[in-house]
Amino acid sequence: MPVNPGVEYIQAEEKYHNAHTPQEKLLALSEMLRTVPKHKQTENIRKEFTRKMAKLREEAEKEKTSGAKKGGGQTFNVKKEGAAQIAIIGAPNSGKSTLLSELTGVQTEIAPYPFTTKEPVVGMMNYMEAPVQLVEMPAIIEGSSEGKAGGMQVLSAIRNADALAILFTTEEDKKTVIKELEKAGILVNREKPKIIIKTGEYRGINISGAQFLREKPEKITATLKAFGIHNASVLFQEPSTSETLAQALDQKIVYKKALFMNQFEKHETLEVKKKLFELTGKIIVFTKKPGEKADTASPLVLDKESTVEDFAKKLHKDFEKNLRFVRVWGSTKFEGQRVPKDYILKNGDIIELTA
Repeated sequence: MPVNPGVEYIQAEEKYHNAHTPQEKLLALSEMLRTVPKHKQTENIRKEFTRKMAKLREEAEKEKTSGAKKGGGQTFNVKKEGAAQIAIIGAPNSGKSTLLSELTGVQTEIAPYPFTTKEPVVGMMNYMEAPVQLVEMPAIIEGSSEGKAGGMQVLSAIRNADALAILFTTEEDKKTVIKELEKAGILVNREKPKIIIKTGEYRGINISGAQFLREKPEKITATLKAFGIHNASVLFQEPSTSETLAQALDQKIVYKKALFMNQFEKHETLEVKKKLFELTGKIIVFTKKPGEKADTASPLVLDKESTVEDFAKKLHKDFEKNLRFVRVWGSTKFEGQRVPKDYILKNGDIIELTA
């Protein structure tokens, strides 16, 4: 500890000792360097901080590229198939196998003892005639993020999923799963901070949206420099702190929509399927030829906010070039309404294209 440390330095030092990842340590060290008293007696300390920060940047960069390799050995990543991939996760004996069986028909071993599932089990759920891939993952326990019980491989596979079904029997189990996910850089039902960072032909740090800052601009600048950013334009669009900015900059963090379930009843199957699919950020639409019924057996899957033009492109390139007009059944004010190319489609819409 340097001579006559201030309150900010002491707080930053505590953050450093409690940090788990290179990025967290890097951020805390940058705060320590910014707040350490500047005099001859602290000159060596400041040099040491600079050296450690350079080493941590290298570690953080390696972490980005190593991914699942950290855990070594077997990988649990499952190739995506169908409209989307949803991972079924939870603590031991939380009902994961039961849910997979009821939604997909896949039979797995169900027993009253923990760790029945030792590797991912895949099944296909039918929703509005579209196949959705469900993957039951081995249980998450305290210490999974540190490699316990093959946790790193499990969490790596979870990062790849489009959405999550999180099962739990107690609030304590629920908290444990959320904590282990967060330690692995997986944030549930949270949005990436609305901060736009542009680098390139800028000199120094230019901050816009300063009214949203909840701390001094100096801390924001220090955080950017801790991530190796010295020249950039930064636009804040919501209330933010240096920690919010660090979260936006940390490329290890992924954001997943999740459905929490502490029990599952068979009569809820249709509603659960609907809720799970809504998490994926996809919609299902159907085609219709003029004068014929809709082809409900062959749906198309699109991203939410997709337009008629996006639909035409996916269906066939000739439709996009020669499209004359479009009728839509479902989300329009009246059935078979003509809509423009930029009309935003909704789940379950039926589209008739005339070229």
